[in-house]
Amino acid sequence: MNEMLSVGYIGLGDIGAPMAERIIGTGWPLAVWNRTSTKMQPLIEAGARAMSSPAALAAECDVIFTCLGGVSAMHDVLSGDKGILSAEHRRVKIIVDNSTVPPADAKAFSAKLANASIRFVDAPVSGGAIGARAGTLAAMVGGDTADITQVEPILKSFASKITHVGPVGSGQAMKACNQVLNFGTIAALAEAITLGRHYGLAPASVVEAVSGGFAESNISREYGRSLAADDISPIRIMVSTLEDFYNADIRREMAGQLGILMKDLSMALDMARDQGVPLPVISHFDSIFRMIHHLKT
Repeated sequence: MNEMLSVGYIGLGDIGAPMAERIIGTGWPLAVWNRTSTKMQPLIEAGARAMSSPAALAAECDVIFTCLGGVSAMHDVLSGDKGILSAEHRRVKIIVDNSTVPPADAKAFSAKLANASIRFVDAPVSGGAIGARAGTLAAMVGGDTADITQVEPILKSFASKITHVGPVGSGQAMKACNQVLNFGTIAALAEAITLGRHYGLAPASVVEAVSGGFAESNISREYGRSLAADDISPIRIMVSTLEDFYNADIRREMAGQLGILMKDLSMALDMARDQGVPLPVISHFDSIFRMIHHLKT
């Protein structure tokens, strides 16, 4: 593969869309497909080509990136009607998955694609939509070194930190570890904010006071940024939801916004049970969010 590599992107959600925008913004020829076709329009306006199906992408692109909601969506893209593997004449040689799925499923995808002479790299990311737009995501990458070397120039368009952590599946294992750290930090920040309020401390003051000390984190910085901008970011939603719960003041409108969180928590806990690893803090956090999530029904 070379610098004229043709790139495809499937999955133009909150994180996938800005990642695709970064790819085309750094000069890569890009083709896109999304189940909801209207989500392709901003990329088309930026110069991307809209394709009719994953199979059409497979026929036109050297490498395809995916950022999907879960395992079933990836199965549909690979093996469903007009999926990548249904393409009669396939040009694609490597698929890079930016989704968050269990390591065992990443390995299964890799094995299925290998039968069709397509290589696979799992490269989940951390940093949210803000990091995707800024090109500062952290990519945790699993796969063959030669394959990662070939796609690394594209990864650099949206990720400022790229870590090859091992063979296929290792990227997803690392993403689970990343989420354990994230969720634990979010829970601790929510408890600190709740305690501080009872002593007259404003949330913004708590974040400012720990800035520069050991308690500062990317989570606290993003929460503080969201407060200052008065916008609604996923981190702020999670901290606020927990804070309300701790104060016995649950907002039902928040319950329906926890789907991705629940998926990532379940994945990490399933992986831990499979290996016999206790995760008491995250298990407690999961129980609380399940109670809140249940309110939407």
